[in-house]
Amino acid sequence: MYRGLFLILVCLSILSSCSREIQDPCTNKKPSDQLTQMDIGLVCFETVDSYDLNYANKNKIIINGNIFYPNVQQDSYNAVIMTHGSGGQRRYHNKYIELLTDMGLVVFQLDHYSARNIKYDKKFSKVSGLTFMNDAYAALKLIKTNPVINNVGYLGWSQGGVGPILSHFKFINDILPFDERFHASIALYPYCGFTFPNNAETETPLLMITGSDDDLTPEAACRNIYSKFFRNDKKIKFISMENARHGFDNPFLYFGFTFDKLPNLKIINKECTLTINKNGEINNMEGVLINTREMSEYFLNKCSFKGVTVKYNSQATKKTLNEVKQFFNENLINK
Repeated sequence: MYRGLFLILVCLSILSSCSREIQDPCTNKKPSDQLTQMDIGLVCFETVDSYDLNYANKNKIIINGNIFYPNVQQDSYNAVIMTHGSGGQRRYHNKYIELLTDMGLVVFQLDHYSARNIKYDKKFSKVSGLTFMNDAYAALKLIKTNPVINNVGYLGWSQGGVGPILSHFKFINDILPFDERFHASIALYPYCGFTFPNNAETETPLLMITGSDDDLTPEAACRNIYSKFFRNDKKIKFISMENARHGFDNPFLYFGFTFDKLPNLKIINKECTLTINKNGEINNMEGVLINTREMSEYFLNKCSFKGVTVKYNSQATKKTLNEVKQFFNENLINK
């Protein structure tokens, strides 16, 4: 009975969300180019609207984020930039905001979607993980203008976990037109279908947390990255959550849901493995550029099966929160 009632509530929630128009809180507002400790809550700022890391002839766009400060006032702070996945901002992200601010960290939670008129991206191609990454680095540049902010970390989920992984590699950071660097990055059940040469230099400490039963972004690709680069000064850490599926930290998925049309990205070969060229463009290992929504859709259809299951896992959630706390303590606060 309870499961049936829950499903009815889910359907009503989905229907009501589909009826709402997308509201961009930064409409007609001037973007900030400098922050002070007085800037709390909504912040509008400018970023490049690009599918990859090549900024040539790309338009600028004003997006928003919300800044949260710890309750205990300090003379200076470390901070974390949070970037959501393809489902957009969700309530379960709030427990991470609470965790991080309780640790004394400032949190800058980004909204990649409202300015782009997106509710959610069930095809994972309206924007790319690198689009999110561009926004995160623009947010990093902005938050570092605040004189009370010191080290800044990076936390992303699923598609938003691509940026934290790529920030681990020095040549990727060097491509971007920013002097600022993240001090530590965490990717939660991320898309890991990228690779780089064995001699690629790493610099930002990285933690990847995956679900052993994740069939949307399978952990095998993340294991490949870890196996290839963990010897590089041991700056990369990989944790697999047993019996955990995609979205394991989202209580909304308590009973689990199966989506027959979502892509299962288990295919790993040269055609389906991506890299970044020296111009900042995405291409697969056969040299095919993937720089538009259409090319991304083609790539996903070519490199996936259909059908995935997502489900909440309380034990994996509890352990993940502990691991996030420990990693940022070691690599951000006490750095």
